[in-house]
Amino acid sequence: MLNKLTHILAISLISASAALAVCPTGTDSLGTTNAVERCALKGKYLSTQLTLTSINEYVIVDGVFFGGDNTQNSKLIIEPGTKIMGLPGSFIVIMRGSQIVAQGTAKKPIVFTSAQAQPKRGDWGGLVLNGNAPINACKTGVTVCEAISEGIKVEAVKFGGDNAKDNSGILKYVRVEFGGYPISPDNELNGITFNGVGSETLVENIQVHMNADDGIEFFGGTVNAKYVVLSSNEDDSLDWDMGWVGNIQHLLIDQGTDAVDNGIEADNLKSPMNAMPRSNPTISNMTIIGSPKSAYGMLLRRGTGATILNSIITGTGKAAINIDDAETFAHGAKIVGTAVYPEGLKIQNSVAFSPKNFEFDAKDLWSTEAWFNAQPGNSDQDPQLQGYMPKANSPVLKMGVSSDNLFFDAVSHVGAFAKKDWTQGWTRK
Repeated sequence: MLNKLTHILAISLISASAALAVCPTGTDSLGTTNAVERCALKGKYLSTQLTLTSINEYVIVDGVFFGGDNTQNSKLIIEPGTKIMGLPGSFIVIMRGSQIVAQGTAKKPIVFTSAQAQPKRGDWGGLVLNGNAPINACKTGVTVCEAISEGIKVEAVKFGGDNAKDNSGILKYVRVEFGGYPISPDNELNGITFNGVGSETLVENIQVHMNADDGIEFFGGTVNAKYVVLSSNEDDSLDWDMGWVGNIQHLLIDQGTDAVDNGIEADNLKSPMNAMPRSNPTISNMTIIGSPKSAYGMLLRRGTGATILNSIITGTGKAAINIDDAETFAHGAKIVGTAVYPEGLKIQNSVAFSPKNFEFDAKDLWSTEAWFNAQPGNSDQDPQLQGYMPKANSPVLKMGVSSDNLFFDAVSHVGAFAKKDWTQGWTRK
C-alpha cells in the first residue's frame, strides 16, 4: 500500500510540475529546450496583465507592445530569475499609461539577453519605456509636448506629457545585454530607452552590457535611478537630451577595452539649444573607467545643464571632460575678469585623472580646466583604483560630501564604491 501511495504521489508531483511549466495565456509554446519550456512573446498586449514566471524561458519575436497609447493599458509582470531572449529585430515597448513590473533580486536577477548561442552586440533590440512626463522637443506655445520614439518604424510610439510623477513601473535587479539591433539602417536601439518617463517609476540595480548603441538614453522626463552599471557599450554609455531632469546615484560606467564612444553624451536639445525644460540632471557617486580607444569621459553640449558630485573620471581616450556649443557655455557659467563662476553646469568633490583631462578649442567661451578648478573639492590626483574599486589607501574614500537632495544616500566617499562591491551576484562582467 505504501509503495502504491508513493507512486501516486510521485505522479501527482510530476503532473503539478508540468502544469506549472505551461506557457502563460497570451504566449505561444516553442517547445522544450534543456528541459525548460520556451514561450514566445509577440504582437500587442492590450488591456492585459501578463505574468512571466521564472519556470519558463521567453523569446521575443519582432516588436512586442504592451498597451495602446494611454489606452487599453497593460501590465507586464516578471518574476525574479526570469530569462527573456531576443531574436534579431525584436524589442519590447511599454506604451504610455502601461507598466512593466520587473523585480528581480541580487541572487535572481531578471535577464533580457540574446537568443543566439554565441551572443554579441546587436543580436536583438532593447527595452523601451514611454511615459507622460515633460519633454522639451516642441515649438514654443505647445501646451503639452509630445514626441515620437526613435528607432521604432512599425508604428508611431508617442511619449511626453505634463505628468512629472508618471509611473511606468519598476526595474529592479534587471540586466539587459547584447542589444542594439539596427531596426533600420544606422538606427539601432539603446539597451534601455526612457522616453518621457516619470519620477514615480522605480529604477534600481540595473545593468546594460554590450549594447551596440547607447547603454541608457533619457529623452526628457523626470525618472531617477540608483545602482546602475553600464559596461562595454559601443556608443555612449549614458545619453540624455530633450530636458531630462532626473537623478542618478551609484553609477559605474566601464567602457571596456575596444573602440567605444563617450562615457556620457549630454544634450539639452539639438535645436533650439535653449529649449525648456532644460536638461539638468544631478549625478552623484559615479565612476567612469574609460578605454584608451574611447572618446570623452563626459561630452556636455547643446545647452545641457548638469550637477556632477562625488565622481571619478579616469582612463579616458581623448579627454576626461569636453564642453561644446555656445549655449552650453553661456548657460554653464559666468565670467568675471578671468574667474569662471559655475551656474548651469557644476562638478564638485570629483576627480579627473586621465592622460588628458580637459578638451579646449577656439570656440570655447571659457576654460573647462578653470571651471573645474574653481569648484570646491575637485582634484586631479590619482584615485588609486584596483579595477573600479578603491584601494585601501585611496584618497577618494575620504572626499565625499552628502547632498541635501533627499533622493541621495548620505556618503563619505567619491566614486561609485567605498568598501562594498554592490555589483556582486547580479551583473555580467
